[in-house]
Amino acid sequence: MPSGSSEVLSSQERNVFVTVGTTRFDKLVAAATSPLALEWMVSQGYTSLTVQYGTGKKPDVDESPLSSSLKIRTYSFQPSLDDDMKSAALILSHAGAGTVMEALRLQKKLVVVINTALMNNHQTELAGAMAERGHLVMVEYPELLNDKATWSSFEGFVPIPHQGGDPQDFPRLLDAFLGFSSNSKND
Repeated sequence: MPSGSSEVLSSQERNVFVTVGTTRFDKLVAAATSPLALEWMVSQGYTSLTVQYGTGKKPDVDESPLSSSLKIRTYSFQPSLDDDMKSAALILSHAGAGTVMEALRLQKKLVVVINTALMNNHQTELAGAMAERGHLVMVEYPELLNDKATWSSFEGFVPIPHQGGDPQDFPRLLDAFLGFSSNSKND
């Protein structure tokens, strides 16, 4: 597929989608395109990798020996990530609230990696709460993606679907973690 294409992958393909949103998160992109990660993806039956790298450095994956086993597509931005998220069997993402909630709405297997370079990082609280509820896997430090055991831990994860429905659930959860209220439905 040409770079920047938003074509939806066929149902026989298993895609890993990596997204950093509008930020720069080179550690996530580098780890997700490392030989270790690519080998793991192929061993798990994934057939393609799509990387949205934002304002960061374009990953150098064209020369990977695994390029023949794994279709790799990269881009900085597109008008919408919707097609890529829908076609993904696994999403590796920063912990931005919009991205997390969209992946949960689509009921995708989601691994959230905390961008430790951010100051006053509210992402840790959101990702931690959703991980505690079984909706996603949280990786606290991007450097952990350099360990084969981290990748292996994603294999058996089956997310508990996020029910949504109550538009106040997310604001209540966020308020509770920021210390503005307790995390009860009666607030």
